[in-house]
Amino acid sequence: MSLRRTLELRAGPALVVLARLPRWVPFVLVLGCVVGGLLLHGVAAAVLLGVVLALLGLQLFFAWPALDPAGRVLRTVVLGLIVGAAVSRF
Repeated sequence: MSLRRTLELRAGPALVVLARLPRWVPFVLVLGCVVGGLLLHGVAAAVLLGVVLALLGLQLFFAWPALDPAGRVLRTVVLGLIVGAAVSRF
């Protein structure tokens, strides 16, 4: 089984739950993780930013074939910035 298919099967149930929520709930959760990760220090900040990094990385992985090169670069740069923020907070 391919890595993509494995991730689809593992992330599928969580994505279905997120899709059933009102649109503002995932936005508020991610925004809270970003703001908390940038305001806090230590392990808590790294964990919050790690959650955002994992979600965005998963989204980038699934969207990669449909993105143009500029979109790929932009999203990869955003992931790099989040990694840098997580490392600096830890």
